Amino acid sequence: MRQNKRNILVTRPLSAQQLEYARILGLEPIIKPALEFNFPDYWDGVLKVITEHPKSDWVFTSANGVKALEELMKAGLQVRPEVQLFAVGAKTRDALQDLGLNAKIPRTQDGKHLAELIIREGKINSVIYFHGNLSRDEMTSELEDDGIEVIELEVYETIINPVEMPNKPVSGILFYSPSAVEGFARGTGFEDELPPLFAIGPTTAGALKKRTDQHVEIAKQPDTEVLLRTTADFIFNQKNIEHG
Repeated sequence: MRQNKRNILVTRPLSAQQLEYARILGLEPIIKPALEFNFPDYWDGVLKVITEHPKSDWVFTSANGVKALEELMKAGLQVRPEVQLFAVGAKTRDALQDLGLNAKIPRTQDGKHLAELIIREGKINSVIYFHGNLSRDEMTSELEDDGIEVIELEVYETIINPVEMPNKPVSGILFYSPSAVEGFARGTGFEDELPPLFAIGPTTAGALKKRTDQHVEIAKQPDTEVLLRTTADFIFNQKNIEHG
């Protein structure tokens, strides 16, 4: 465990395990969530749409979509065994597995490749897409271009909070989504020189590059522990270079 810890600004909550891992790497996270999520009080309208489309497969692109499904199951939704489930990546698939459901994921974990996986399956005429109010439509347009009907089901609302830099030195800023980039833009903003920037994946990196010319380090996998390791390697290697 490194003794001289470096502060990092993290734009989403971390679990106790992730916080411990960050500290082992020599990082001290300062948590300022860019996003909060609201779920409906009543699920009648959502249940009605699902019931009206019994032959449609289900698509999830976030753990929040799965959280909504969990609430729906508590409200009485029965998951039919013939329904195929698709998830954008391992984290979303694991959240579905926690509910006792299996999902297929693409090798490259993003919306474009998820659409390609669904298209390759063949025989799929329509899907129900569980998403939030700010979800990107990259996957939807790919499926519709291939003649697959996408029944969009908004099951949660994302609220973007302005994110301000803390009143202490920070060695890196970690971003998890384009919406988090928007939250930082509404707070401190990207006009001045910032500490090194880190992104969970290429989509988030793309959103950062629209805002700033600064270099962005991207995690090799869309995983928090990988992102923390990327951050620590970069920060401490930079230090070695500077004091080499």
